[in-house]
Amino acid sequence: MARIASESKGGFYATPVNEMHLVAARLRVEGAGEINLYDPCCGKGVALRILADALKPECKAITYGVELEKERAVEAGQILDHVLQDGYENVRTEDKFSALYLNPPYDFGFAERVETSFLRRLTNQTTNVLMKGALLMFCVPQYVLDDASLLIASRFTNVRVYRFTDENYPTYKQVVLFGNFQRPDPDERRDTAKYLRNIAKLGPEALPSLEEEDGITFVVPTSPEPIRLFRAGKLQMEELAQDIMTSPVFQSMTELFMPSQSRNAELKNPLLPLKPTHYAIAIAAGAVGGNMGNHLLVGVTKPVYETSDKTDDEGRVSGEVTVKHHKSIVRVFTKDGVFDLE
Repeated sequence: MARIASESKGGFYATPVNEMHLVAARLRVEGAGEINLYDPCCGKGVALRILADALKPECKAITYGVELEKERAVEAGQILDHVLQDGYENVRTEDKFSALYLNPPYDFGFAERVETSFLRRLTNQTTNVLMKGALLMFCVPQYVLDDASLLIASRFTNVRVYRFTDENYPTYKQVVLFGNFQRPDPDERRDTAKYLRNIAKLGPEALPSLEEEDGITFVVPTSPEPIRLFRAGKLQMEELAQDIMTSPVFQSMTELFMPSQSRNAELKNPLLPLKPTHYAIAIAAGAVGGNMGNHLLVGVTKPVYETSDKTDDEGRVSGEVTVKHHKSIVRVFTKDGVFDLE
């Protein structure tokens, strides 16, 4: 029945708020700077918001969430800094996140548990989202650790597991695994895999509760640079509009087709009186306005052909030469008709 209920909600079961506060209480930041927190199954964003608020006195915590269901994504967007409505596997981003809170759907996949598949993709060489040393907080049923043991042991160090409190543990037998994203040495990898397989087979008595005061905390490293790419797989019109407005190409085109007032041509006083051709060129160039009140001036450039005799060295006419050039004139539109000033 639990699996049917989970599927009816899209696999969404939020981590209880009191458990999240206990998780947050075990986190600390060393040094000043920014940290980037990522939740690829953020639901309504509450879990990630609790983590960020707990760390904010020590640093600037920036939150990034992904949620597939539209209404939950909208709610998450009201309390998190960045939220995408999409599947986690479609997100385009960078391997610069300081911490990953992962509470994925609980279900069986084709070759492995869905929980393991989520973690595998998020830490693969080509699709990894974590910086070196980043903290993982993996919230799953205790028995899932057997399926995920080899993957966790090969990619994380300093692995420790705590169970939910007695109030919430019986519902799904959930635990939270902490670990740092860094390849361990062979001995640690072997010991971690054995540790996780043993935990998966035991009951709650084998694990300390999140509320147990053992003095152990986990470091969330600061990020050396900000996240510059965090986009959904499908192109969104809001993102496209923002990209266009900030594009240097768009700015160059704007200056080219819509020059600022300071770059507009100004007509200076001439040394000699202007002829109609000069007026036509100025009007055609836009330096002089064409609306003169009761008539309209426009500049017109038209081709002109001039024919002359071709003579030889002795002055005899041997043919004709036609030369084409362009001539600018002023064309006047009035209520009495159209007149060309040449």
